[in-house]
Amino acid sequence: MNGPAPAPGNRPFTLVACTDCREAADEQVVNRLRQAVTRCPHGVMVATRCLSGLLRCHRSRGLHAAVQPCTEDRKPAGVVKRLGPIRTEADADAVAAWLLAGMPDDDTVPDSLRAAPSPQHVARLN
Repeated sequence: MNGPAPAPGNRPFTLVACTDCREAADEQVVNRLRQAVTRCPHGVMVATRCLSGLLRCHRSRGLHAAVQPCTEDRKPAGVVKRLGPIRTEADADAVAAWLLAGMPDDDTVPDSLRAAPSPQHVARLN
């Protein structure tokens, strides 16, 4: 039997942020995301190299990230959401609010902050 859904802000997740392609100006964006993750008891933020194998990112267009809901012991428990470009502190605040709300499947994260999948992750028609 599945237990009750975690309270907003308590839903475990892993946020993977590309720190390879961003500009120094993005440090405030990273800090805003980091602050949100530390407010989530089971949130983890991972800094990584370019995520171009997972999503369509472009150098110097802002921070790109991927977030996946998981269990408290870090096992995947949902689909990966691709985010970016996260260009401004306001963008980072929108993503942070979405994380703190438990990553609802609504319009909390604007379409402009939803990254497209990498071309190798897009289904091809024969």
